[in-house]
Amino acid sequence: MFGYVKAYKPELKVKEYEAYKGVYCTLCKKMGKEYGALSRFLLSYDCTFYVICKMWLNNESVNAENSRCTFNPCKKCTKITCESDAYEIASAVTVLLAYFKLKDNLYDCKFVKKTACFLLLPYLSHLKRKAKKKHPDIFNIIEENMTKQLAVEKEKGVSLDKSADATAKMLGSLFAYNECDGKKTVAYDFGYRLGRVIYFLDAFDDYLEDEKNHSFNPLINCENPIDTATMSVNLSLGSLSQLYENESRNKFSPIVENVIYDGLNNQLERIIKKNRGDESE
Repeated sequence: MFGYVKAYKPELKVKEYEAYKGVYCTLCKKMGKEYGALSRFLLSYDCTFYVICKMWLNNESVNAENSRCTFNPCKKCTKITCESDAYEIASAVTVLLAYFKLKDNLYDCKFVKKTACFLLLPYLSHLKRKAKKKHPDIFNIIEENMTKQLAVEKEKGVSLDKSADATAKMLGSLFAYNECDGKKTVAYDFGYRLGRVIYFLDAFDDYLEDEKNHSFNPLINCENPIDTATMSVNLSLGSLSQLYENESRNKFSPIVENVIYDGLNNQLERIIKKNRGDESE
């Protein structure tokens, strides 16, 4: 997964952080059940946020109960279940995005990393087949947009906005997947705007390395890459925030709000410092 969509712990209340961890732990258990124990290593907070957003958009009823960590039975955790299939969908999304990310890395990375990718490919291909069989529509969404993303990256002088479009549409479609008609548009718009933020953060984070390795990065075409990336992220965050503010509040809102206003901004600040050569903190 992307690795940028995380809550900012210092600004979360204890009960909110426990709920956040509870969703993460429950998704971990679900992935193990659906795709085997090793698939849990693919888990990220990005798909944890996906589950939370699904719950938030529909104000779902949830049940919390005490449980034990699968990897460390001595460690207590909270299991948070819901009425929908959000965990099942998130598990499939996690597996399929990991597979396509690995395929993408085979084109870009150097020999040592490429060898590691080849070693992992049979296992992730196996998980991909299982996920595709269970959720063919999700597979089609990801495959179609990842194919478009690769095609865009082969164009010369492609703009930053155009480069982000396939990723944004993919996230939009994944958020809208299985939503009722009343929430489908809002879910798509939320995912689309979040997808733009993620793409811009990723391009910004990889900019120096991509420039050094002569790899694709739309920021390389920009006259002032740091300013351009910062402005692009902030504009997209503003658009995402506006959509959030227009929705009603419920028990999941504090976590969603924290990720949008604090977590993503924290990622942006980190990347700005990295690109300016200041990583002292």
